[in-house]
Amino acid sequence: MMLTKEMLVEALRGFEIEKDSILLVHSSLKALGPIDGGAETVIAALEETVSEGTLVFPTFAQKNWETVMEDWHMDRPSDVGYITEVFRKQEGSLRSDNPTHSVAARGKHAEALVGGDIKAGPRIGPYGEYPFSHGSPWQRMYDSREKFGVKCYVMFWGVTTSPMTFKHFVEYLLIEDLLNQVKNEAKREEFKARLSVYPASAPFTWPMYSTRAFGPKFQEAGIAKILPVGEGEIICGDAKLLVDFTDKTLRENIFTLTRDEPFHQWYREICDYIASEENQ
Repeated sequence: MMLTKEMLVEALRGFEIEKDSILLVHSSLKALGPIDGGAETVIAALEETVSEGTLVFPTFAQKNWETVMEDWHMDRPSDVGYITEVFRKQEGSLRSDNPTHSVAARGKHAEALVGGDIKAGPRIGPYGEYPFSHGSPWQRMYDSREKFGVKCYVMFWGVTTSPMTFKHFVEYLLIEDLLNQVKNEAKREEFKARLSVYPASAPFTWPMYSTRAFGPKFQEAGIAKILPVGEGEIICGDAKLLVDFTDKTLRENIFTLTRDEPFHQWYREICDYIASEENQ
């Protein structure tokens, strides 16, 4: 069955997304089956869903990872799906300036999401200090209620929750929180120096984990809905609720969700040190 724009718009109504929302979409063009008009039709249906809001796609540079910082330029193609590249090149789309985790946005809050001081309040991490900084698009989408007065939704168009980029935002938040709890500045810098940063070095010391299994958990928690569309399905949920749930789940299951023993050792040591400072 060939899906049309009208059919996609009708299916998307099932998520009850407010027209003025910010909508971030991880996508696969082929996963739902043939679509009349292809990527352009998908984008048009999504824009109609948030006709008074803002549509956002990830536009990451993942090829030639070792030199991505040096090779980056604002017109570098997106490596995360055909729809994202079509959207990036369409008139009116704005892109954030980050070598590893840029986004393209169009609509009411596009300029505020991708512009401004994206380097404000850096956070340490394996992708550099700025992709998930306090001034990044990811922080602004998470803070959309307070910053813009609207909700932000994350949609998985024909894909699992595995590519949920907010997972890295959660990782950065966790590490920032732990480091900030260390009162002794010299000791804090010592813990910081042991973490993996770009280019990531061995042994890998970072709370890397997979969100592949989180789809059912999101649905069970009532913070995401899964709807069959065409030959596949679409998952969608409130970004803030998804991030907060993921953050809580990661902290409660840190040793089972993460896989790197160097990080486990680092985590035990920093938690023990924080506890020792509190008992002094």
